[in-house]
Amino acid sequence: MRRILMGLTALSSLTLVGVATSPAALANTHVAAAGPGAAHAQKVTHHKTKNTDPVIYDSTVEPSPGNLPSVGFEATQGYELGNLVNFATTARVLDNVVVQMSSWGCQNGSGVTCVTTPGATFNEPVTFNIYNVGDGVTPGTLVATDTQTFAIPYRPSADAVNCTGADAGAWYDATTDPVTDQPIGCLNGLLTNITFNFGHVTVPNSVVYGIAYNTSDYGSPAYGDATACHSSSGGCGYDSLNVGLSNEPGAPSVGTDSDNGTIYWDTTYAGFYCDGGTDGVGIFRNDSPEAGDGCWTVGATPDVAPYYIPAVQFNAVQSPAATITSVDSASVVAGTPFSFTVTTTGVPIPTISEKGKLPKGLTFVNNGNGTATISGTAKLTDHNKAYDVTLKASNLHTGKCRQAFTLTLTGGV
Repeated sequence: MRRILMGLTALSSLTLVGVATSPAALANTHVAAAGPGAAHAQKVTHHKTKNTDPVIYDSTVEPSPGNLPSVGFEATQGYELGNLVNFATTARVLDNVVVQMSSWGCQNGSGVTCVTTPGATFNEPVTFNIYNVGDGVTPGTLVATDTQTFAIPYRPSADAVNCTGADAGAWYDATTDPVTDQPIGCLNGLLTNITFNFGHVTVPNSVVYGIAYNTSDYGSPAYGDATACHSSSGGCGYDSLNVGLSNEPGAPSVGTDSDNGTIYWDTTYAGFYCDGGTDGVGIFRNDSPEAGDGCWTVGATPDVAPYYIPAVQFNAVQSPAATITSVDSASVVAGTPFSFTVTTTGVPIPTISEKGKLPKGLTFVNNGNGTATISGTAKLTDHNKAYDVTLKASNLHTGKCRQAFTLTLTGGV
């Protein structure tokens, strides 16, 4: 009853974004189809990453198919969309997350009147949340969050030459499809990748993630209808912005999904939940379909793979072990201010500790940024001698780096 998608070809000309659409009209059509080219473009490989960073989860689609089936928040009263995923390999220090989005908005006009200046964009803040797994229904505590404002491209202008009939108003992608070796063809939306940079956040083996952004009527807070773009012929680009979807079991190509056929979803309309809102409405939670609903099923048979999931990629870093890089000795003159910086390398940033007796008047401080400081003024009454201490640096790795460090005091009595 609440089938998301009746087939890519059947919905190729149905636009679920950029217009005020009633919940009743959308009850069976949560997912906006990408267009005719999407039906044969689900070849899943992972992106290349910088510095050979390992991919720990990947449900994105590459090479780019021009567009993907997608979920729009304005059309579905959506606030947040995500999934529960399990990471591959042993790297757990996150570098960045790539999300494939679908932009259906025109700079001017819509449908057959769509005109977009090549390269034109609109700015939209998008948030990526990472949660602990929780109780299996709602996510647990927040692990990390990142909000960035992205320049989202409008979809290209309507192509009245190549896209006619049922495809009228679509744009034409002449890129060669790697599967068919033919042009991708007429599409309604434009696939664009956005990247969130997390800066070496440590993540557990499994997480729930969520993608969130605001539209005219939904989000925290909604933008409202008084924004300048409402008076333009193309409307507001964020109302036509969708989260791209790929298909499992082909995706994920790296990592796993614990519960095929389900996603995490927050909408204020019960009819948009596969379970009809029985576990709550307006809550970011696991949306498990009732038997026979097959909400996130790609094919015609309910509750049978393949299923739709958001197209997302997590990239980690190699996580090198902690290493102390500063020299292993220093000289101190009693009665004279002294400072020495202990430096390290490693991902995540190492924690540094000290064991042993320092000259009186000197203290050790771990700065929390991969460095530590031994500083102060040694007392004139302290003894001239070599003070031997042990410095230790550690991060996620079980091995710890130890350094025998010597402070030689002179000038004392």
